[in-house]
Amino acid sequence: MGGTKRLMEEIEAKRDKATAIAVKAGVLERCEYHEDIVFETGEDVVEAYRRGNARFETDSLGRFFDSRREMTDYIKEVVNDAAMECWCCEKLRGED
Repeated sequence: MGGTKRLMEEIEAKRDKATAIAVKAGVLERCEYHEDIVFETGEDVVEAYRRGNARFETDSLGRFFDSRREMTDYIKEVVNDAAMECWCCEKLRGED
């Protein structure tokens, strides 16, 4: 496997873990019909930071992230990238 592909897989794993933290904190929500799509709930992202930092040592998040700062940066990124609602459901509702 090439270095670029390995780096892309590492970044994707970090984004997936950051997304899971934000979902468990209630900051993001998975669509009940399209589970690979997450959207914002309106909750403050600080709760995801708190949850991630509390779990950093106990849940071995350190094997995914090089530092707590990197983890919170990824959480911020996935929350900022999330839509306000499931774009797929929104599209389907628009086609009625």
